[in-house]
Amino acid sequence: MNHKIKLTRYLFYFSVFFLFLIYLLPGELIEFNKTNIKEKTISQGSINHFYYFIYLTIVGLVAYIDKIFFIKASIFLLILSILIEFLHLYVPNREFSLFDIMANVSGFGLGFFIITLTKKYIKK
Repeated sequence: MNHKIKLTRYLFYFSVFFLFLIYLLPGELIEFNKTNIKEKTISQGSINHFYYFIYLTIVGLVAYIDKIFFIKASIFLLILSILIEFLHLYVPNREFSLFDIMANVSGFGLGFFIITLTKKYIKK
């Protein structure tokens, strides 16, 4: 296996671990910003979800660029983008938000679009 692909897969695994760590810790443990969480607008929280899922999708699909694994990784990332927000229902001081689900899925969609467009361009 190519060392660059192997390194990209490790980055993907670490990123998924980091996602679970940050998204599923109770709210009071992850307050990096000193401002009150209720003062944040919906778009400020959701935009972070959008950016992270663009990043995660691009890294994940580059790590598994083979056709069979590409489809499996795509399905995994799409399910993860929805599931991670539903898990907030069970984590103390975390809130479920449809805007965050839309941001997660939109980030996945844009990352998927970028990678599939790049794959088609490289094949030509």
